[in-house]
Amino acid sequence: MNGRFFRLVWLFCFLGIAAPAFAQPEPAEESAVAAIVGDDPIQVAEAQRMLDGLFRDKKQPSGDLLPMAQAQVLEVIVDRRLVLTYARRLGELPSAEELAKAKKQLQIRLAAQGRKAPGAPKGQSLSPAEMEQQVLWRLVWDRYLAKYCTPQRREAWFRDHHADLDGTELVVSHILLRPAAGAGAEEFDALEKQAESIRAEIASGKIDFASAARKYSAGPSRKQDGRLGKIGRKGPMDESFTRAAFKLKAGEISPPVRSPFGVHLIRCDEVLPGTKTVADLAGL
Repeated sequence: MNGRFFRLVWLFCFLGIAAPAFAQPEPAEESAVAAIVGDDPIQVAEAQRMLDGLFRDKKQPSGDLLPMAQAQVLEVIVDRRLVLTYARRLGELPSAEELAKAKKQLQIRLAAQGRKAPGAPKGQSLSPAEMEQQVLWRLVWDRYLAKYCTPQRREAWFRDHHADLDGTELVVSHILLRPAAGAGAEEFDALEKQAESIRAEIASGKIDFASAARKYSAGPSRKQDGRLGKIGRKGPMDESFTRAAFKLKAGEISPPVRSPFGVHLIRCDEVLPGTKTVADLAGL
């Protein structure tokens, strides 16, 4: 729990978001349970309200992007429940008086904005239990940020994760094995095995990466020996691709990586160091 908790502190401190998605929930009735943390169920309705709030002024994702957005929202809620569980275990929850005062202040702010729920569209309300959960989360989280997110710790986190934060870019190439439309897990498993075999061929010197890209890749970059050019930590590639790429040193080839487009072998051709400092990110 401690490792995950501290990771959450730093991610929220620098980025304001939780970690990448861990599941893709299927459509369900709002009363259905999407996840359970300990004995605490998280209903689909709660996740949907958070998603609606995030996109209240924009068009919501659709098609293949919708399950990814739903999963990310669900993970945020799960992470919040884990933090509250941690605080409860240590006896660090706010008092009833603190909770009541914060709820009253929130209700006043929301009334002034014409809303009944934090982050929800106008006219949409939360149940009393959900309202209390959100207020409790904010009190606990603000307390932990003040306690743990000190300048010294921000600097230490930045040193350990600078490539994710300082604007570092990579020059990458890849080999894409593309599944047929509507492919299931079995086809993806087969493509992963094929990718492992190609990676072994390259490692043994039987074929170089550029030749393997021309021979095996289904992506248009095969005509350029698999070269994709520069990517940043926040795009333009899919998060699963980018996350794997940023673990590589120049010249390294990744294990097989799944993305919505298929299975990739990624080579880091060059690392272009970023110039941002911890002060740029923390507003110090």
